[in-house]
Amino acid sequence: MRMWMVAAAASVVMAPAAAQNWAETVSVTPKGGVLIGNPAAKVKLVEYGSLSCGTCAQFHTNGLPPLKAKYLAGGKVSYEFRSFVRNGPDYAGSLIAACLPAKPQLGMLDAMFEGQGAWLQPYMKVQPADMQGVAALPMAQQFVRLAELGGLYGFAATRGLPEARARACLADAALIEKVAANRKEAVEVHGLTGTPTFVLDGKTLDGVLDWSALDPKLAAAVG
Repeated sequence: MRMWMVAAAASVVMAPAAAQNWAETVSVTPKGGVLIGNPAAKVKLVEYGSLSCGTCAQFHTNGLPPLKAKYLAGGKVSYEFRSFVRNGPDYAGSLIAACLPAKPQLGMLDAMFEGQGAWLQPYMKVQPADMQGVAALPMAQQFVRLAELGGLYGFAATRGLPEARARACLADAALIEKVAANRKEAVEVHGLTGTPTFVLDGKTLDGVLDWSALDPKLAAAVG
């Protein structure tokens, strides 16, 4: 009996540690993007996406799960989402998401993509006079007002971001500039003309809009 117990204890001690699932690691990059996976991964994938882009929402829903399972979990590939703003609601939504730490920020992006139709719907009813009023405001107040028009404060509050904090982020000049800088880099460095645009190890992937087109590119990069 004693020898059996010793052998059993030894087997427990010698059991290999479970491999780390890098798909559960989320961080915020210096550029303000949300990175999933091993920050030191050999292969680096960046998506420039828009929160109001239907194709981006489809990738987030249908492409991100297999991307995590096949490439991110093992640590060889990292994926970074950078917001490419196309309009006022995009900007307001991006600033609200950027208000949060890494994992809650990813959760907010998930909610915005999954509920894209619902949170964008109020903006369909905004009148031209309202938008003229927004344009007349100082930059620091424009996104605060846009969030009011779209009812984004309620959307954010139910997902863990109090209204007072959301208002502060929407008026944060440094945060506004960081979002603008990502857009500028996407256009000037990567030649972005639409969303989503994927950049793999610094190279823009032309014509890649969904998982079926992205998968073979990643497979070739991983080798």
